[in-house]
Formats: sequence, C-alpha cells, structure tokens
Amino acid sequence: MSHIAESDTINPDLKQYSITNTENPGAILVTTLFNGNNYFTWSKSMTIALCAKDKLSFVDGTCTQPAEDTTLLTRWRRANSMVKSWILNSMTKELSDAFLSFPTARALWEELKERFGEVNGPMLYQIEREISSFKQGNLTISAYYTKLKKYWDDLASLDPAPTCTCDAAKAIMSKENTHRLVQFLMGLNEEYEHVVNQLMLMDPLPMSMIIQGKHGHSYSNTRITHIPQLFSSLKP
Repeated sequence: MSHIAESDTINPDLKQYSITNTENPGAILVTTLFNGNNYFTWSKSMTIALCAKDKLSFVDGTCTQPAEDTTLLTRWRRANSMVKSWILNSMTKELSDAFLSFPTARALWEELKERFGEVNGPMLYQIEREISSFKQGNLTISAYYTKLKKYWDDLASLDPAPTCTCDAAKAIMSKENTHRLVQFLMGLNEEYEHVVNQLMLMDPLPMSMIIQGKHGHSYSNTRITHIPQLFSSLKP
C-alpha cells in the first residue's frame, strides 16, 4: 500500500487530496473540448468525470484551501493544480490560454460558469427553431429520437426547470412530456402516419412508450432501438 493510501486510511479527510500514480496533469477527461459554445454539455461531462475522479469537491466549493499547515496545504495545492490542469486540458487552446491565471480550480470553474453558463436567449431561440423544423428524414426511429432528445437536453440545460417534488411540478412535467411526444410524432415520416393517428387517440398520450421503451421497463423489454418494430406492431 502506498504512503498516500496509508495516510488516507488514518485520516479519511485526506482522501480528497489523494492522487493516484495513473493520474497526470496532461490527461483529457472528456471527449468534446469546450469551445465557448457548448458550455452546458461540456460542464455536464466534466462534472461526471471529476466525480469519477473523486475531485468534484475542488470545483463545487466543498473542498476549501486548508490553513497554513505545511502537509495539508502542500497536498491540497497539488490536487488543486491537477484539477485545474484537467479543466484547462478540456478546453480548446485558444480558450485555455485565456484562463491560465486563475489560482484555484474553483475560481476557474466559477468564472467559466459566470461567463458562459447564463441563460442565453439567442441560444434558446436557435434550439427551439431547430426543433420546430427537425424531421426524421433518412434517420431511423432510434437515431431520430436520440437527436431530438439531445435538443431537449440542451434546452433543459439552458433553462432548467425548478427543483420541486410537489404535485404542481409533477403536473408541469407531465405536460412537458406530452409536448415532447407531440414534437416527436410531428417529425416522423409519412409512413408512420397511421401509427401517429392511433397514438393520438389514446388517453393519456403514451409518452411512456418512448420513455419506458428506451429503458426497457415495458413492452416486453422493448428498447429505443426496437421502436420501429413496435410502431409496425400498431398497424391495423
């Protein structure tokens, strides 16, 4: 067992400062670099990656700089520099060069959030416009749904719904699901018109066919990739 691991066993509070031998400051944790226009999807990916590395606390404010204790401060600075390097490496070079001077990973993260994470009216408009004109075309049902869901996820990131578990929130979510189902059906090719007509006669509208089918919870473990067959089964 390494010295660091032994220290962490003695003092669990030191675990968040630990860096394994396989981790290095040159690592790139996400597949798509931040380019200034994809903050919301990028920040989600980075959050997942930092959580997997057990270093999310360095950007969410829960791991603060320790007092002037030589051992703790040295280890904190090392881990902080590692996280800051990971964030900078996940950005395009043009952007990362402009953010090198931030002293902590937390300060860097908050600056990016403040500068790029605000609700952007033009971006909302653009996504809504793309959704309204988006059609299945040559895409399979699975590919069409996946791309449409990406638009929905982008909208939710730009303008997230209030966090609430009350009945009103559930009603709003149900209404939003119905709206999404209608958007999905409106973009299908004409060959599915008979299926759309059947679905629109159902009460309530079966958004669960899309959601549950995607996760394999219903329709005999039908998944999103099998929805074309499911649609075919609804033929008169």
